[in-house]
Amino acid sequence: MSDAAHEPLELTIEKLVTGGRGLARHEGRAVFVPGTAPGDTVRARIVRDAKGFLEAELDTVLTPGPGRQDPPCAHAHECGGCDLQHITDEAQTEARREILLDCFRRLGGQDISDRLEPLPAGPTLGFRNRLRLTANPTGRYGLLRRGSHDVVALDACPVMAEPFLEAILPWLWQLPPMEQIVVRLDGRGGWLLSLYGPAARLKALRKFLESAGKEAPAPGLLGVLMNNRPVWGRGYLVLQVADHKYRVSHQSFFQGNLPVAEMAVTTARRWLAEVHPAGTDLVDLYCGVGLFLLGLSDRANNLLGIEADESAVLDAQENLRRAGIDRDRSRVLFGDVAEVLAEPDAREGIDWSQACVVLDPPRAGLGKEARQALVELAPPTLLSMSCDPATLARDCQALGEAGYKLERIMPLPMFPQTAHVETLALLRRG
Repeated sequence: MSDAAHEPLELTIEKLVTGGRGLARHEGRAVFVPGTAPGDTVRARIVRDAKGFLEAELDTVLTPGPGRQDPPCAHAHECGGCDLQHITDEAQTEARREILLDCFRRLGGQDISDRLEPLPAGPTLGFRNRLRLTANPTGRYGLLRRGSHDVVALDACPVMAEPFLEAILPWLWQLPPMEQIVVRLDGRGGWLLSLYGPAARLKALRKFLESAGKEAPAPGLLGVLMNNRPVWGRGYLVLQVADHKYRVSHQSFFQGNLPVAEMAVTTARRWLAEVHPAGTDLVDLYCGVGLFLLGLSDRANNLLGIEADESAVLDAQENLRRAGIDRDRSRVLFGDVAEVLAEPDAREGIDWSQACVVLDPPRAGLGKEARQALVELAPPTLLSMSCDPATLARDCQALGEAGYKLERIMPLPMFPQTAHVETLALLRRG
């Protein structure tokens, strides 16, 4: 870039786009500026001149937009954990709605405004039940600085649920030094600790834990693991969502916002009650530990889950067993969704012509092979929960070409203070 390109530009932010960056215009070209809010007038410096657009870094907010606020966390300007704390809750809600609409217009080829349900209210602070901390060179724990591998040491984290701030974070400073720590909370005061570091520190860790005697080393602590091996207590949590309990092992994924996970199951039940008859078969693709498989099981006849993470498969099987669901009518299979669906034995026992299929794919979306296998099986109802509106829009477009109509869609407040958009969508064949 020329020297002139390094001169600051005065820009007006029009809106937020996927990823949470603000969109402005300069000489007819799009300029993306992180850390801005709709309506801001800013001074920004171009850092990348790409084909068709520019990327800039914020220098100064000249005039704040109506949705800008002081972040509730002192680390917000440098920590990479939350990228929208400088925007009010109301403005965040509107931004997620606009991001979803824009993705479907540009990538899905349709206007979904007539099917888009309002984003429901949820907790915006104190909601998160999982956090990965990294040690800095002095041994203090924190999150990575935005855009780097530097660690921002944490004194607080207002998005984490209690008892993280009051009890857990101070206790962590007493541990023998570790490279990384993962804290998981069960929403009822219990928590699990996974530590990662040199094996030589295991002896010091055991000695530290044994110093508590017969008592738990810390209030609410249920288990400690080091490098994925149990050291003290158990290696799983039991989480409750709606009326069901879920065993979640330390390596298994579960939604990081328990109130909104419950909201997703409740909304799914409401939608299906209106369009899909009870007593048909239920298939849960990318089922994890069985959030929907168990949460919708009372509406279903036969149950089939498919999951590529072995730890989650074992948890899902255990969760169905503990719920008293007959093994003769329930299976959870391990493997890639597209590959498992291609196996005749996996398809047997399910009446696909009447089944409801739940999808909770990774950020990359369904993928061509899984989508094609699903289209060939032709179940009448699809319920999708997606963590990326761009891949959801592409999947819905492809499924639309195969005869599925998007009937209802709702953004979920799963990740407040961030630009991530979790979405629940209902599609019907016909």
